[in-house]
Amino acid sequence: MNENTKPVNPEQEKKAESGRPGAPAAPGRPGAGRGPGFPGGPRGKAPSAADIEEGERRHRGITPTGPGSGGGRGRGPGRGPGGRGRPAEKPKDFKGTVKKLLKYIKVYLPFIIIALICSVTSSVLSVIGPNMLKKVTNLISAGLQTGIDMDSIFGICMKLAILYVISALLGYVQTFILVTVTQRISRKMRSDIDKKINKLPLSYFDRNSFGDVLSRVTNDVDTISQTLNSTIASLLSSITMFVGSLVMMLRNSWILSLSAIGATILGFAFMSFIVSHSQKYFLRAQNYLGDLNGHVEEMFSAHTVVKAYNAEKWAKEEFDDINDHLRDNQWKSRFLGGMMGPFMSFVGNLGYVVICVVGGALTLTGRMEFGVIIAFTSYIRMFTQPLNSFAQVANNLQSTAAAGERVFDFLAEEEMPDESHKIMRLDDCQGEVEFDHVRFGYTPDRVIIHDFSAKALPGQKIAIVGPTGAGKTTLVNLLMRFYDLD
Repeated sequence: MNENTKPVNPEQEKKAESGRPGAPAAPGRPGAGRGPGFPGGPRGKAPSAADIEEGERRHRGITPTGPGSGGGRGRGPGRGPGGRGRPAEKPKDFKGTVKKLLKYIKVYLPFIIIALICSVTSSVLSVIGPNMLKKVTNLISAGLQTGIDMDSIFGICMKLAILYVISALLGYVQTFILVTVTQRISRKMRSDIDKKINKLPLSYFDRNSFGDVLSRVTNDVDTISQTLNSTIASLLSSITMFVGSLVMMLRNSWILSLSAIGATILGFAFMSFIVSHSQKYFLRAQNYLGDLNGHVEEMFSAHTVVKAYNAEKWAKEEFDDINDHLRDNQWKSRFLGGMMGPFMSFVGNLGYVVICVVGGALTLTGRMEFGVIIAFTSYIRMFTQPLNSFAQVANNLQSTAAAGERVFDFLAEEEMPDESHKIMRLDDCQGEVEFDHVRFGYTPDRVIIHDFSAKALPGQKIAIVGPTGAGKTTLVNLLMRFYDLD
């Protein structure tokens, strides 16, 4: 150090950093800066998982806030909504999230509405089909004694064929529009998230893992895209088919209709039970998936630090813990969701049996035409099939609400202040840098630099020296404007 080199007083730095025992380190690196940052354990001994998490909490000025708060490798309290170890919450504001989504996609709403109209019309045409089959069956039954009227049957069959062709074309148009629109919405959403990342302050990434941000860009956006692509159209189509088939059944025979409805009441009750119990597991699985992405990304990016502090065992235990939680919640959600399919099939088959028995009895007594039974076998399938869609749509909407909430919360995060009005280049630079009574904290509730002053004159060489935890990295971060002063 020559005569122009002026070291910053380490005692002054240490005093200023008295509230921050951990050494400054790259965000999220477990074990960076071994020393006061890791409480307990002699030097040279591998830190335990508790030591690493406690050191990282103290490094960022974060204290535990109760169950599920978990420091999370220097990323702030918890990992994702709810925090690990705490029961997952439902979407905080389902209606608010839906309103935000509708506002976000308002440019594409006319196209989505056209696609939904095509879906509803296609379902209506499909409902009309079995009623025409009933007429064909009645003509054949009546003609067994006097002769079959083939011209009338041919005319009805041609109308039925045209009906089904139009229904298929409308389904194709609906699919084409929704696929095109949803992919453009997904591209726009990912682009907005990418732009948002570049405007967020560094402090945001201290509180949240990179993997969690990556999960919002991939998993959450894909969930929203899938819902817009198929779930909404499937919901409207199922409602149309459900109501239409019910109307046609009541129009043909109220006795058979009541018999079929009675067989499906059990399906409704079971569906409600499954949805109420599986919803929480879907949300937990979504959160733990983000946790797993964050842990894997951080361990790979900080692999050298993990090896240096012999933290491989801790990293593996942490991965296994998150992975086990993800497995358990995905298993429960998939199992409960998968139970609905077989049970709804049983309900549908039970409806066939009821129609055949009751319809056969009514036909033998002359109170019903044979063609009505044929039509009812199709209508009961249309009536029970939407139950599967309702259950699946209910689960998808809950997952989409959770995903949309995470995406819009991210897009609503506070950005760095606009500095476009400032001078881009200093033509007259003197080289004088001064810290004048600086006050700073990584979190607003914990100030670690209370009153720090230092001055570098033009031509001087300044060495920032001091023990671990004195605040060397913090000074450089402030000098580079990675953080704003309080």
